[in-house]
Amino acid sequence: MKKNLLLAFTFVAILATAQVSTTPENKNAVLEEFTGISCGFCPDGHKIAQDFHDANPGDVVLINIHTGSYATPQGPGTDFNTAFGAALSSQSGVCGFPAGTMNRIDFTSNGWNQTSQNGCVASTAMSRDKFVNAGNVILSESSPVNVWGNAIVDLGTGQLTVDVEVYFTGNQSVSTNKIHVAVLQNNIEGPQSGSSANPAGVLPNGNYNHQHMLRHLLTGQWGQTLSTISQGTSFADQFVWSIPTDINGVEVDPTNLEVAIFISEGNEGILTGEMADLTVNFPNTDDAKFSSSIASNLTCSSGTTNLSVDFQNYGSTALTSLDIEYSINGGAINTYPWTGNVASAGYGTVSIPNVTVSANATNTVNFTLKNPNGVADQNTANNSQIATFNGVSTAIVGGASIEVKTDNYGSETTWTLKDASGTTIASGGPYPDNSAVQQAPVTADLVDGNCYTFTIMDSYGDGILSPGNYRVRDANGTILAWGGTVSSNGNFTSEEKSYFQVGSVIANINETNSNISIYPNPAKDILTINGDYETVKIYDIFGKLVVEEISKNPINVSTLANGVYILNINTRNTISTNKITISK
Repeated sequence: MKKNLLLAFTFVAILATAQVSTTPENKNAVLEEFTGISCGFCPDGHKIAQDFHDANPGDVVLINIHTGSYATPQGPGTDFNTAFGAALSSQSGVCGFPAGTMNRIDFTSNGWNQTSQNGCVASTAMSRDKFVNAGNVILSESSPVNVWGNAIVDLGTGQLTVDVEVYFTGNQSVSTNKIHVAVLQNNIEGPQSGSSANPAGVLPNGNYNHQHMLRHLLTGQWGQTLSTISQGTSFADQFVWSIPTDINGVEVDPTNLEVAIFISEGNEGILTGEMADLTVNFPNTDDAKFSSSIASNLTCSSGTTNLSVDFQNYGSTALTSLDIEYSINGGAINTYPWTGNVASAGYGTVSIPNVTVSANATNTVNFTLKNPNGVADQNTANNSQIATFNGVSTAIVGGASIEVKTDNYGSETTWTLKDASGTTIASGGPYPDNSAVQQAPVTADLVDGNCYTFTIMDSYGDGILSPGNYRVRDANGTILAWGGTVSSNGNFTSEEKSYFQVGSVIANINETNSNISIYPNPAKDILTINGDYETVKIYDIFGKLVVEEISKNPINVSTLANGVYILNINTRNTISTNKITISK
């Protein structure tokens, strides 16, 4: 949402308060790079662009735009597309990825545009090996306009405010310009094929650290028109954006935003650009914010889970101590104390290894952050989160069936089924490259008392793309492992493991009570649970207890908002964990 502040200035008035330079300057380079997470050469493009940026401090603006088939999400939290990317890509005539436009200029006369192919005709798009050459040309040219910007993120109001000033140092052959204000985000963790080509972008856990990712255009798809652009005139405006918690399920971290401002002749022909100075205002002194949490799945040999919590300091002072409370499947609350030193906007990680559990097939861990710096947290709205982990599934003796439906790149897919000794008892792949094909099932005999590990691998690192999937079933048809596009947890990247025990359940693993039935699911107003149980607790996705029921009557859920909830059913011996959906 844009709010006009000062649309008409006299030359004298802006000189009294302006921050923008009135001295003629050369152009700055604005590189809009079209990229994706399944693009094996994209990390090399990122590195080339970043190196060019670092070699020309203050003179290069980088904007990474995820769009096209290589940006197809690989599961929840990996949809980095925006509403703007497809139109920008179409305008530039991208013929292959990665590609980029340097100031949206047509460099055909230099021979630097992408080679047209398969009916695709490049207009301003060029391959990554031309970025630097084109950028140096731009940096050597004089600009008829200067731009300046200042941005403030207020964590109290959740708003981004951008002040922009423009001064025209020369005349132009066109009668109007356009101003563009782009919100970018750094340090977004996610998958990335070919990440080894940019080692600086690879995180310790093997994921990729995405930078300069386009999140929003405050001035709309094609900018805001500036009608007065003659030499000596000026323009100022203010833009205000209410920062959403996420875009397409990807968290918007207000402390990792950056703002790019650029001026164009029209939809193309960028004259110059600038990165706004950005400040983050912290309203609270002591505020610990949950970032993410992980609970490791149980394996054949382990009845313990490893917990990991990432938090961020939203306080204005350094965070030196914190209590992490956690409860597994609604059980006893445990407290893990942390000490360290995390600056404002910084991140910390707490690892809690080898937590013994009495687990179900699926399990939940409720986390809460408390007592930052030994005092009450001043903002409890961001203190809680839920993590889930799998127990070891159980199968009956007999023949297991492994079913794989490949995507268009079957040659990338392989799998193994190993017993407790590590011996491979069945394997499959690589498969032919073709349109999605259901491969012939492979069977393997499962022995009573043994525990098995099923591993599926993708050599390219983007899992099995839609509509591909895989399932492992026991002799009764019960699904023991599943993934690809049939997995509620989303697709895997390079590898995914699942574990199941045949016959008796291994130590510390309890079966879900098969005598419990839950209906309807999805529910609207009333939820009925039949079976022998003692109490029922319903948690929202943030781990907040929203319903606790000790009677055996139907449960009134009419006050719950639409969404997914975690249902813990306590019996005499186990806690059964289920997901329910409220839909009205």
